[in-house]
Amino acid sequence: MKNKLSLPSLVALSLVTAACSTSPVEYKYVGSGRELIKNADGHVVGQKEMLRNAETGDQYEHVTYFTPRRDAAGKVVGYEEPQPPGVVVRDLQGKRIGVRYSDLRSRGTNPRNDGVTVIVNPAKTE
Repeated sequence: MKNKLSLPSLVALSLVTAACSTSPVEYKYVGSGRELIKNADGHVVGQKEMLRNAETGDQYEHVTYFTPRRDAAGKVVGYEEPQPPGVVVRDLQGKRIGVRYSDLRSRGTNPRNDGVTVIVNPAKTE
């Protein structure tokens, strides 16, 4: 009976020890950081980052493509870059012009809601 009780505790202890012993992989930027990806129209549609594993020295290419944002007529007016808290809204040249946050509180009453979008238009100089 004593062996049956110690086996689950031994398994649990080994799992906890294994989880604590693994360290997260640390990546460093290589070169100038981000490189913009443009389509045939000259719109910035994504970005490419070169990352290097600090322990092994292996290099990885991380590519992020943006989602087109369209107006009511269907014309592309900007792009959305996914980020953990929401989305960064960019203009056609890749400049950050706003953000969109997903609000989970209203999902029950409005399930197709994309969240709150805040777009800041720069003041026009004459």
